[in-house]
Amino acid sequence: MKKDMTVLKAMIDADYKRHVKKFNNLKPGKKCVLLGDSMMAYFPIKTYELDEEMYNLGIPGDTTTGVLNRINQVIRLNPKLIILNIGLNDFVLTNLSHQESLDNILEIRHQLLESCPHTLVFITSLTPINQKDFQDQVYLLNRDPQDAIKLNQMLNKRIDEKHFINLYDDLIDDEGKLKLEYTRDGIHLNQKGYQIYYDTIMDLMDHINENAHM
Repeated sequence: MKKDMTVLKAMIDADYKRHVKKFNNLKPGKKCVLLGDSMMAYFPIKTYELDEEMYNLGIPGDTTTGVLNRINQVIRLNPKLIILNIGLNDFVLTNLSHQESLDNILEIRHQLLESCPHTLVFITSLTPINQKDFQDQVYLLNRDPQDAIKLNQMLNKRIDEKHFINLYDDLIDDEGKLKLEYTRDGIHLNQKGYQIYYDTIMDLMDHINENAHM
């Protein structure tokens, strides 16, 4: 198990560096930026025909520290809307406490708002996992379902209701785990799961478009 996590961390680190290099070449001009870890990285922009309006700066395996380290890439793009989902990997890939993860997320938000005063910044809740139906998945090793619940509660207290998007409750089943119909491996979402994200994102995009025509 320890060997599996060591290999996984090495793969994630190499992938992180590749993504950062690629993101350095992006040009300003799109309305929305998705920011975070795999939950954002795998959002199917092309499937929903949003690639003309949106950049996806999600990196699989990223952490709150990783996002802070590359935040200038987002600021440089100066979009009208930023949607952030980050934190779930902190508890398996870093030694950060829940409070330190929360502090990082708040700092990310602060820097974005400070540098892009005309940008709307939304934080989505962390998503649930399903260990019961996917016991052999390396991505689920050493994860505690309570971590997402605890950090979500902390975020909910610190971020105003208007800018905190709770998707957790829409994704869980009666046992409190990620619904089987929404996932492909117990942690990542499938197309049906991402439909929930899509509906929320489109509501925010519509809001921006309406204000642009006022």
